[in-house]
This record gives sequence, C-alpha cells and structure tokens, in this order.
Amino acid sequence: MRGVDDGTYETAARACKDAVFAYAALLLGDPEEARDVAQESLVRLWQRRAHVPDPAAARAWLFRTAHNLCLDRVRRGNSRAAPAAPGTLEALAAGLDSAPDRKAFLRETAGAIGRALEALKPRDRGVLLMREVHGLTYEEMAEVLSIPLGTLKAIVHRARERLRDRLIDAGVRP
Repeated sequence: MRGVDDGTYETAARACKDAVFAYAALLLGDPEEARDVAQESLVRLWQRRAHVPDPAAARAWLFRTAHNLCLDRVRRGNSRAAPAAPGTLEALAAGLDSAPDRKAFLRETAGAIGRALEALKPRDRGVLLMREVHGLTYEEMAEVLSIPLGTLKAIVHRARERLRDRLIDAGVRP
C-alpha cells in the first residue's frame, strides 16, 4: 500500500476542508461543532495518511470520518442535529440573483428546503447533502458509509422521496 504522502495530504486538505466543514455544519447545525469535526477529520487523515490507499481515496476518507464524527456527536446528544442555523440557506440564495423578486423567491424556497431537511433523520439528511450538495459519487458515498452500493442507492431514493413529500407539504412544487 502506497499511502498518502505529505504533499498529497496538503492537496487533499486544501481541496476538501471547506466541503467537509459545510457538510458537518449542515448536518449538525452548529458552526463551532462543525469546525471541530472538520479539524478532527483533517488531523485523523494526517495521522493515518499511510493507511489511505491512494490520493483519490482521501476525499472519501475525509467525508467518512466527518460523517462518523457527526453521528457520534448526535448519538451522545452533543449536537442538536439540525441543518444550518436558521437563515443560512436563505442567505446563500439571496446572493444568487440580483432581481428583488427572484431573491425573495429563492429565499423562501431555500427556507422551505432548510426546514424540510431539518425534519429528516440525520442519515437521510447526510446522504442527500453528500450527493446533492457536495457531489460525491455513489461509489464514494458507499465507501464513506461502509454499505453496499445497492443499499446506498435505495437509501438515497427513499431520502429524496421523504424530502420531496415534505417540500410538497410546504407548498413547494417542482
């Protein structure tokens, strides 16, 4: 096994640190806890870099570590396990378009999405964030969660259905 060298670690850390933080923040709902999770994930990658098989695996390794750390915090009750603090998605949407009516629509939609995500179980929220927000492939996600690919696809499908149902209930239509 080759392992990840120091230069590859630095490249992976720079490329993934913001995505790992954002994932943890949206899963935990607490930016301070998310910073701790992201930092601990990066430290663990550094400590175990010789055991990460190749540079391509570093991204999935970081997400798996962050995911497990987030779930540990949720299980211990150290986190409120809600998506980002109220208004975070709305603030992101506000910067997407300059037309005032479009901004208002995007803020409302982002708010509905945030509330719908908040209502999901952490596992469902986690797989949707990995896939839809952070763009992990199904193969990377299966590795992150240590589950078979077919099982993962079923979980993602059901999570999307639950999110869609909550959005429809909130009046958001496709």
